[in-house]
Amino acid sequence: MEDQLIIQERQSSGITILDISGRIDAATSSLIEEELGKKIDSGVSTLILNMKDLQYISSSGLRVILAALKRVKTKGGIIALADLQPGPGEVFKMTGFDRLFPISASVEQALEKLNP
Repeated sequence: MEDQLIIQERQSSGITILDISGRIDAATSSLIEEELGKKIDSGVSTLILNMKDLQYISSSGLRVILAALKRVKTKGGIIALADLQPGPGEVFKMTGFDRLFPISASVEQALEKLNP
């Protein structure tokens, strides 16, 4: 299971939350790219990526998430990140992505920021 990527969808306060667990790397980034693409194509413009159980993200994963952010921004939307673990959190800081995405300690905090 540790080499897998599992994405589960749920809704809260009208916002789509994707619970992501496992690893986002060259082998799995196409899965998250497809899932994000489906959501954006269906009209979803505000997303929370719950990364509580994400163990690893590579540059290919960062590229996919950044591309999705650019797409939702053209629709006036946003992608927020929640509950980043230390490893992936460090990757977001080192690459400067922490300045591009709103990052919250929990999904609940992300919901509060997006629904003031």
